[in-house]
Amino acid sequence: MKEIQDLLALAISQPAMSDQLQLAEQDSVMVPDCIDFTLQRFTYEKPLPVEDVAMVVYEPAKNGKAAAIELRYCVSGNRYCTNPGCTDQLCSDGKKSEDCKEKKSSVDLITVRFQPLFIQGLQKGNTSTTFTIFEASAKKKPFVKTIQPCTKSKAVLEQMVHHNYEGVLKNIFLQSRALDLLLYSSDQFIQNDTEERYGCRFLTQLEDREKITKARNILLEQLDSPITIRDLARRVAMNECYLKKGFKAVYGTTIYDYFQKERMEKARGLLYEKGLSVSEVAIMMGYSCISHFSTAFKKHTGLKPCELLFR
Repeated sequence: MKEIQDLLALAISQPAMSDQLQLAEQDSVMVPDCIDFTLQRFTYEKPLPVEDVAMVVYEPAKNGKAAAIELRYCVSGNRYCTNPGCTDQLCSDGKKSEDCKEKKSSVDLITVRFQPLFIQGLQKGNTSTTFTIFEASAKKKPFVKTIQPCTKSKAVLEQMVHHNYEGVLKNIFLQSRALDLLLYSSDQFIQNDTEERYGCRFLTQLEDREKITKARNILLEQLDSPITIRDLARRVAMNECYLKKGFKAVYGTTIYDYFQKERMEKARGLLYEKGLSVSEVAIMMGYSCISHFSTAFKKHTGLKPCELLFR
């Protein structure tokens, strides 16, 4: 679940919008001694700005185990039809897939994990491989790097989602397409400069990205009790400057603005859905002064709390 949220946070510029997603389809395939493939397809009702993104997750060889590589993709544009008689290629009434009126926009999350034994087999007899390049770049530490899926990669992903193979043939097909993805992403890995993508090179390290995620989780867990950036940085063991810069790079907004937005969204729910009074919600959100809460709420929603109650 954490991996999904990390990927969606990059694909969707406004994190709160990811709550609109509804799981419509999922598939999981394990090709023995080769790859693990998973697909999760989400649909949504309201317009949702989605950017195609990909992650390369690398785990170096450790304790006698070979290195492991995981490719994660979030791509938009595929469609899911609500009519059970339809397939991805052909609508039940004979129309072409793209003309089906019952379809919904979707977001596909696709993960391909190469098992250590498979990676070890690819490395035999080679001293200058893509994986050596990974290790040189990561200094033999686990890391995550984000890239833009190239046109060839997106074409392969489309094939992996829309195919008619079953059984052993499905395993062979997915394995062959997975190798294509590994080849294309390796080319991008060598050429892509992560600092251009995030604006801060330290986020290529998995450990630092996890600290940013931990900071966000702390904010969400205590929306009723504001925390200073200094205390937040101390709790996640990260430099304040790095925390502020990294948080904005990952979530597209400052720590304070993110906290206030989520805080006011929770307040909106308590007022509108739970039917609590303005004073009750203000206290629950950690405000000692109702007027301060009202001002913050109007700045975020455009309405005073009392106005929301009468809508």
